[in-house]
Amino acid sequence: MLHDRRKAGRPSLSELLGVLDEHVRLLHETLGGLPRAVEADQILRQIWIDDVHNSTAIEGNTMTRAQVENLVERRRASGSLAESLDVEGYARAADWVYQHARDFEGVPVSVLSEIHKNAVGLAWEIEPPATRDRPGAWRTSGVRVRAVHVALPARIPSELSDWSASTQVLGDKHAIVHAAHHHAWLERIHPFVDGNGRAGRLVLNFMLLQHGYPPAVIQASQRPRYLAALKLADDGNANALSEVITRAVHDTLNRFLIPNLAGDAKLVPLAALAQGGRYSPTYLRNLVLDGRLHAIRDGRLWLSSRAWLAAYVASRDRRGRRRDPGK
Repeated sequence: MLHDRRKAGRPSLSELLGVLDEHVRLLHETLGGLPRAVEADQILRQIWIDDVHNSTAIEGNTMTRAQVENLVERRRASGSLAESLDVEGYARAADWVYQHARDFEGVPVSVLSEIHKNAVGLAWEIEPPATRDRPGAWRTSGVRVRAVHVALPARIPSELSDWSASTQVLGDKHAIVHAAHHHAWLERIHPFVDGNGRAGRLVLNFMLLQHGYPPAVIQASQRPRYLAALKLADDGNANALSEVITRAVHDTLNRFLIPNLAGDAKLVPLAALAQGGRYSPTYLRNLVLDGRLHAIRDGRLWLSSRAWLAAYVASRDRRGRRRDPGK
């Protein structure tokens, strides 16, 4: 059971997860599900670019999203060599994760090693760590991170074995909470001398994809909240981290997937319908409740369509007043 107190008017984690699951059900049952191959699907490519940009930016990479897109899509490098290789490596690793997550049950330690090898291999070829560790290899020296006591090198193999076995056992946990718990656990083990944050977020998405959820793109602007949530998870409460991840997955659905997979006539949640338009989800909901925008209730969601929204817009004059059909 989830125990999370909220201020009045702020949805609980349980409520956020419930709404997210209804969006995910709509994605799979009505819109054809989640694309798998980056090179074959333009929608997934945009998620991939957003993921690459934000995850590397969280670690301090200064390349803009436009620079990242130019590099991974058009092979035009405009950042420093080190930052370009950092981006290129993460892009390769994310592509591998998107393609292969559903081929496994849980996260074998060999997969963790492969993800890290892809993510840092290019950058370490020109700027290896001082310890001379190899990409994908468990660290052989001690480190200290965020005032957390991470695993001693000798303990890393056994701790990763326990962690890996646990990733396969969902039990009665929600898949998002399960992934959040294991994301924080992996960061506490800190198996690599560097690149743990990038590898950890890639593994997080690996686990989400296994359970039918799209990738969680944690925006660089959310870095302070994300790190604070990781700290709370270190102290035994993964609810804040679960919420950060839930909102990130929800954002992926409503910014990229649902609006682009649904045609003008297909019904989508109001949050997805609002993307790229002039009306907010709250305004659209008020239109529905006032009977001015046609919509259908499906569980907790109000569903409408671009065609129905266009009909509402066409019914208004330039000042926003309802046109008189008798004139």
